[in-house]
Amino acid sequence: MKKTKYKELYKEIHNEYRNFYATVDACKLRPATGTLREYQLKTFKFCKKILHQFEELDIKYFPIGGTLIGAIRNGGFVPWDDDFDIGMMREDYEKVLNFCKKNYISIPPEKICFFPNNRSNIWQQFLKKYPEQYIYSQTPHHIQIIYGTCIEDVVNIDIFPHDRYTRNCTIVDYKKYITDITVKKYNLNNWSEILKFYEKERIENPIFDKNSSKIYYGLDNIDNYILDNKGFFYENMLFPLKKIKFEDSEISIQNKPLEYAELQYQNCMKMPADIEISPHISARLFMNVSSNILDKISNMMCIKYLNKDNLFLNQFILDNIRYKLLYNDTDATYKKLYEEIKFKYEFLKSIAL
Repeated sequence: MKKTKYKELYKEIHNEYRNFYATVDACKLRPATGTLREYQLKTFKFCKKILHQFEELDIKYFPIGGTLIGAIRNGGFVPWDDDFDIGMMREDYEKVLNFCKKNYISIPPEKICFFPNNRSNIWQQFLKKYPEQYIYSQTPHHIQIIYGTCIEDVVNIDIFPHDRYTRNCTIVDYKKYITDITVKKYNLNNWSEILKFYEKERIENPIFDKNSSKIYYGLDNIDNYILDNKGFFYENMLFPLKKIKFEDSEISIQNKPLEYAELQYQNCMKMPADIEISPHISARLFMNVSSNILDKISNMMCIKYLNKDNLFLNQFILDNIRYKLLYNDTDATYKKLYEEIKFKYEFLKSIAL
């Protein structure tokens, strides 16, 4: 096959894919099939056990992110998703943390830093040492409870805190505050230092108000840093919680789930700009099989430029080197792009009604 052929094939299938994509109704989708579906159901089986423990402890939770969208739009997992995300108020988040400390195996946060592949390697170590036991990790973004024997078969539930903010805080004030926090946290060495910094902020900064009805993501909630903040949540948007069907069971959900979801993602009842199939599984497996690539990176001259004070540049450098190692000529790049879009196209046809 000539080198220029994959470029033409990619353009052709990309146009077909986008034309078909435009016809798909997000509210009328079949569940995934095959190994992804097996993994979704395996994950939810694990999550139901965790949620049952929370309910026994009177811990109130609600779905967020893709889990929330899947619940209100598809009655279960979004067909291409592969994880389960819940949110809760700070007091319940602390209850979960205390319960985990007493009952689960802890991954010490000081073991994990921001260097690529670090978390994946730590997970693998703990899963190998404590197979089929509940393991938890408190990160600067959430609590993760994991279960399995290795990275390839691990399942997890992600838990995200919400806090109450002073009534006179505007969304403009809040965006500026989060920008400042982002700069400060990336000057710290590891997760343990960041968590201590967050705790100090919550205690000392007057922007937090435990008696307010104005609710938003906690500092240790990744959505603060990856979503465009459009407005605060309010008490009657979240509470009282209700129940909604999710797969073969029921889970708790916000009082006004669509309003909450639309503050996270606009037009969430429609198809997104594009789909990413099994994003978390793919990321974990890539990290696991690419350790030899990262070894090559660490031996390159540019590694001397990496330092804790320039983590955004670090990631940019490492991502670009990784890309060049994986895609070392134009033909290989278009071949990879063609294979990826073909896979997504076939997947979309399998779930579209």
